[in-house]
Amino acid sequence: MKTEILDFPVGEIVKANIKAAELFEKYSIDFCCGGGKSLKEALDEKKIDRNSFLEELQNLINRKTIQEENFNDFDLDTLCDFIVDKHHGYIRSSVPEIKNLMQKVVNAHGGKYEFLEIIDNLFSELSKELNSHILKEERVLFPLIRYLVNTQRLGEKPKTRGYGTVKSPVSQMIREHDNAGIMIKNIAAATNSYSLPEDACATFSLLYEKLKEFENDLHLHIHLENNILFPKAIELENSLTN
Repeated sequence: MKTEILDFPVGEIVKANIKAAELFEKYSIDFCCGGGKSLKEALDEKKIDRNSFLEELQNLINRKTIQEENFNDFDLDTLCDFIVDKHHGYIRSSVPEIKNLMQKVVNAHGGKYEFLEIIDNLFSELSKELNSHILKEERVLFPLIRYLVNTQRLGEKPKTRGYGTVKSPVSQMIREHDNAGIMIKNIAAATNSYSLPEDACATFSLLYEKLKEFENDLHLHIHLENNILFPKAIELENSLTN
């Protein structure tokens, strides 16, 4: 693999090939909220050998898969639908499951492991924020993006709106993404990167598995919006109003 890729932002690398997300997750490289950082910077921060990483990335990209979505080619309204169905749906279904597991583990092991209360509080705060966040997207931002797409298809100009451009709700969503990113990092830190205690029961193990799965899904969710959907929505509106 050519070393020029080291100068590319990590978010752009995942945008170009979604397979890269798997490797970035393996090495805890933030490609969603921290997607503007170059690969070189990210590797150096984590003290990861550049050559071995590039070789691993090339092998991953060359690996054949049965089906792979190219999100960068999605129409924006289709991408909105995908995010709602796949990622918003995942949040709504997984949060009650994780909270139930959390309560069982806290009740059984909270007296011995004080960090469990910290994780419980962090996840409760995160889930509350995310539930509010996805409602804003579904009720305000995504309908606006769909409107812009339909306006383009009809060859019309978008109507003037009282709150200004699409940049306003996008900026708010990005700020909320940053907050969610901090909270999920704090959960990972509190669990020592989901390292189980030696006496962990099956429920404890399942809780950590579900928390890591939640983190991975959130990273991809934020990536799709921050690095693909939002920039393209702003670009579309600019093209329609200029």
